[in-house]
Amino acid sequence: MILLGTGAVLYYAGPLPLATASIIAFTLESLGFILLILGSRQISGRAVRSRFLIVLAIAVISATVLPILAGQTGTGTAIFNLTSALLLLLTAKEYFHVYREAPVPVTGMIALYVLTAISFFLCGAVILYERQWVMTAIPSNWAENINAITAIIGITGMGALSLNFTQSRIARRHANDARTDSLTGLLNRRALYDVLTDNELQLGDSVVIFDLDAFKSINDTHGHIIGDEVLGTFSNVLRSHVRCEALISRVGGEEFVLVLRQKQNSEVLAMADAIRKAFAATVFEALAGDFSTTTSAGIAFCTPGDRDFLTVFHRADAALYRAKHLGRNKVCTELHSVA
Repeated sequence: MILLGTGAVLYYAGPLPLATASIIAFTLESLGFILLILGSRQISGRAVRSRFLIVLAIAVISATVLPILAGQTGTGTAIFNLTSALLLLLTAKEYFHVYREAPVPVTGMIALYVLTAISFFLCGAVILYERQWVMTAIPSNWAENINAITAIIGITGMGALSLNFTQSRIARRHANDARTDSLTGLLNRRALYDVLTDNELQLGDSVVIFDLDAFKSINDTHGHIIGDEVLGTFSNVLRSHVRCEALISRVGGEEFVLVLRQKQNSEVLAMADAIRKAFAATVFEALAGDFSTTTSAGIAFCTPGDRDFLTVFHRADAALYRAKHLGRNKVCTELHSVA
C-alpha cells in the first residue's frame, strides 16, 4: 500500500517531468500490485513462487517503461493501466481460496479488487481508443476520474477488510486451539463435551473409549518423546479406520473417545477391533529396543432412554475396565468381550 500511495503522489503531485515521474511512479505501483499478489498467496496458504513473481515484475515494468523511454508516454501509460488491471484480478482470484473462512470480508475484498481493476482497464482502454501514443500531460478524462475515486475507495477498503479478515482468522485460530489437543490434533475433552451438548446422542449412536495399555511404562522405559510418538501414532490409526460421521477426541493422557453416529452394533465392534489389531501390529523404534504395545477398548450403545452423553460414557468406561481386568488388549461391550 505504501508503494501504491508513493507512486500516486509522485505521478500526480510530483515536480518531476512527466516521463520521469511516469517511470518512477509506474515502477513503484507495479511492484506494489505484485506485492499484493504475494500477500494474497500467503494469506491463502498457497506456495509463493518467487521466480514467477520476479519474472512477472520484470516483464510488467519493462513493458511499461520501455515505451516511455522511447518517447511513447501514452503507450506506456496504457500498458501500465492494463497490466495493473490484470495484477488486481490475479490478487482477487487468490482470495477465492479463503472465501469459506470469512465470506463477508472476503467478498468485499474481491469486489473492491475487481472494481478497481475495471477502473484501471477503462483508463488504458480510453488511451488506446483515442490513440494517444504520446502525451505531454497527465491524462484527464472520465475514465481517469472514475479511477481516482475507485482507487481511493478501493485501497482504503481493501486495507480495512484485510485487517478485519486477519483479526477474524486469528480469533478462529485461538478458538480452534482451545478446542484441539496440541499433540494429536484431535478434539480435546472440552470440545467433545461442547459438541455433544449441542448435538445430543440419539438411538443408534455409540461411544467407544480406548486406553493405551501400560502407557506409563513406555514413558518410564523409553522417555516422553517416544511416548508422544505412540500417542500420535494411535491418533493416526483412529483417523485411518474411522471413515464415517464421528467425533474423535483425546480426553486426557492415553485415553481417547470415539463417538459414532448411527452405526450398527456389529459395525462398531468390528471397527474397534480393527483399530486394536492395527495398533498392536505397529512397531516403534527406540534406543532401548524396538517394541510394540496394545490398547483396550470399552463400548456402550445408546439405548431408548439415553440422551445424556455422560450416562453412555460411564457405561463405556465400565466396559473398558472389564477389558483391562480381563488381561488388556481386548474390546469389551457392556455385555461381553469381543477379543
